[in-house]
Amino acid sequence: MADWGLKIALLVLVLCTAASAQQQPPVSDEPPPAPFGASALVEKGSDLEKALHARNWERAEHLLVQKIEAEPKSAELLKLLARVFLEDRRPLNAAIAIKKAEAIAPLDNQTRYELAIAYLAMNHGDWARPELERLAQADAANPLYQYWLGRLDYDAGQYGSAAKRFEGIVEADDTFMKAFDNLGLCYEALNQPEQAIATYRKAIALNRQSKTHSFWPPLNLGTLLRKRGELVEAETLLREAVRYDASAAKAHYQLGVLLEQQDHPSEAVIALKHAAASDPTYADPHYALARIYRRQGKIDEATQALATFQRLHDAKRETTTSAPGGTKAGAAEAPPPR
Repeated sequence: MADWGLKIALLVLVLCTAASAQQQPPVSDEPPPAPFGASALVEKGSDLEKALHARNWERAEHLLVQKIEAEPKSAELLKLLARVFLEDRRPLNAAIAIKKAEAIAPLDNQTRYELAIAYLAMNHGDWARPELERLAQADAANPLYQYWLGRLDYDAGQYGSAAKRFEGIVEADDTFMKAFDNLGLCYEALNQPEQAIATYRKAIALNRQSKTHSFWPPLNLGTLLRKRGELVEAETLLREAVRYDASAAKAHYQLGVLLEQQDHPSEAVIALKHAAASDPTYADPHYALARIYRRQGKIDEATQALATFQRLHDAKRETTTSAPGGTKAGAAEAPPPR
C-alpha cells in the first residue's frame, strides 16, 4: 500500500503544474545532468528523445510516468524523471522521484547530490545538509560538497566554519571563483574587510576570465566599497554587475543608493525603479525611493513608496521567519552567498 501511495503521489504531482512550490528557480552551481540522449533508457528516435531534445519537459514527464507505470521497479527511470523535474524547476517532484528510487536501490553519489540540490531549491537546507555531509564523507576530494556546506554554514550565521570550508576549497583549487566570492562574504561578516576586499578581487579576476560572467563578485565588492565611501571604484563595479545581468535587482539597488550618495537623484530613481521592476518582492528599493521623493518634496510619491516598502517588508518577514531551515530575516542589504 505504501508503494502505491507514493506512486499515486508522484503521478498527482506530475499533473499538478500550478503549485507555487514547484516554481523555484534552479539553484546556481547545479551540475548539468548527463546528456538525456546518451541514456540507455531513451530509445533513439522515440517520442521521449524528441521531447527531451526539444526541452519539452512536461511532455517528457508524462512519457516517463507511462514508462514507470510499465516498469514500477526501475530506479533508473525514476532518477531520469527526477533529472527532468530539476530541469523543469520542480524540485519537490524531483525529490519525491529520487526518494522513490532510493526505496528500490541505493543512490549513487550523483543522484544523492541532485537530491540535495532539490532540497536547497525548496529552501530546505536542513534536509540538504545530511545528504551533503554523507557525500563529503564518501568523497572528500569533491569540492562541491564542501562548497554547499559552506553556503549552509553562512546562511546559519556560522561564518568561521563557512570560511574554513571555502579556504580549504581555494587552497586546493585556486580557480574556483565562487568559492573565493563566498570566502569574501565570510571575511566581511567576520569584520575582516581588507581580507574580504583581496578575496573579492581574486573572484572578480577569475569571473572576468570566465566564458559566462556572474554579477555577484562585482556586486559584493562594489557594495562593500560603497559602504566604505570609495564611490568611484564602487560605481565601476556596480555598473559591471548590471552589465552582466540587467535583471539583477540587488545590483540596480546598490547602484541607485550609490548614485543617491553622489547627489544624482534622477539617475538614482531610474536605477531604483529598475531594481523594483526586476524583483517585485524586493522591499529595499521602495524605501530608498521614498527617501529621495521626500527630499524632492514629492510627498504623495514618498508616501506610496513607503507603503509599498512596508507591505513587502512585512510579507518577507512572514516568509523568512517561517521558512524551512530557520532562514533569518532582517539583513536586507546582505546578499546570500552565491
